[in-house]
Amino acid sequence: MVKRMNEPRRDSCVVCGSGDARSLSTTTLADGSEVPVCGSHALSHARSGRLARTLADLRDLTGERRRVPDRRSVAVDELARSLTDAFAPGRPRAQARRRSSS
Repeated sequence: MVKRMNEPRRDSCVVCGSGDARSLSTTTLADGSEVPVCGSHALSHARSGRLARTLADLRDLTGERRRVPDRRSVAVDELARSLTDAFAPGRPRAQARRRSSS
């Protein structure tokens, strides 16, 4: 049997390529086909609340989210600020930390 180039390998995660059999699972695409994914990407797909239509869509939904090298540079919303203040009251704010380290 000849494998097609666009057919995913069944022994590794189609998102990250992890081949550790202990962590492999499957997830279902919108067309009903099952594709192999590692546990992290299976969970990420389940939490996304959407069914991926294609492998490319699955990779977009579950791929690397840390596109900004320094996530502290992203604006903090009011809820995040309130939670930080409530659970770490003595912790200096991000702006103060950056100024003092320069």
